[in-house]
Amino acid sequence: MSQTLQPNVDENASATPVAHAAPDEDSSLFYRDMTREEFLFQFTPQIHVPEHAIWKNQWTLASELARTKREGILRVPYGPTPGQTLDIFPAEKPNSSINIFVHGGFWRFLDSFDHHLVAPAVLDAGGASISLNYDLCPTVPLTEVIHQVRTAVKWVWENAEKANGDRDKIYISGHSAGGHLASMLCRDDYLEDLGLPHDVVKGGTIVSGILDLEPILMVPGAEELLVEPDKVRAVSATYMPPAPHIPLVVAVGGSETREWIRMTDEFVDVLKEQGSQVTYLKPELDQHFSILFSLGNPLTPLCSEMLKQMNLMN
Repeated sequence: MSQTLQPNVDENASATPVAHAAPDEDSSLFYRDMTREEFLFQFTPQIHVPEHAIWKNQWTLASELARTKREGILRVPYGPTPGQTLDIFPAEKPNSSINIFVHGGFWRFLDSFDHHLVAPAVLDAGGASISLNYDLCPTVPLTEVIHQVRTAVKWVWENAEKANGDRDKIYISGHSAGGHLASMLCRDDYLEDLGLPHDVVKGGTIVSGILDLEPILMVPGAEELLVEPDKVRAVSATYMPPAPHIPLVVAVGGSETREWIRMTDEFVDVLKEQGSQVTYLKPELDQHFSILFSLGNPLTPLCSEMLKQMNLMN
């Protein structure tokens, strides 16, 4: 059974964005020749997948099962505020590769406990799995969320032995808003300030990431991210991409919306233009919520590529 330290969950947080009006509601062409209704369909996964609550419930149940079957140390603080905790599922053997997973939820909802379903595949392959939490917006602005998860990487680097891991074998993964945060962890511009080596992150897996925040700021609820419009590119992976020396696996569901796929296509184009080593996957039947199960299933190409990147699978 897993051991829990210092629980810090907001049990009252809703998992669905607030439905209030976006700007220019009456405009016939709201964004990229789309009406507002079409725009919201394209950029709001809960609208595109109306049964999203069922998928999230399945995430939670699968994660509960993982915690009953796997030894873990949960809610370990890596910073001073309630949201700054991580969950450690140690590797079976010392000096193993470490996967740090960052959860999504539009930076405003959900919790690491909803996402432990991704841990067993890493553990079974011989790695360690660590899931990050962070203070949710609007308790803090998005820029502070980015800073928090970066300090979490420092904590893992300094405490890798607690996961039976090797601090020179740290890999990042994340889904949706967590995919965005994973991309921010795969940059070099914060490392010197935290006293980390430039190659601390050995690879990343970005799944259905929110990679261009310019349109996202027009989605209801985005005002709670506390990002000024003139600062949005500074926190967008398309404009501030991962470092070229970090190999990446990038995935988007083949059944996601046209615009979500386009956003990911453009991000991958940026990576290729800068010389990044990137493996791009579009699992045909996956949508925004089902793809998390693909990330946690070693029989899928997505999970297999992540494990290969970690040198856990041939």
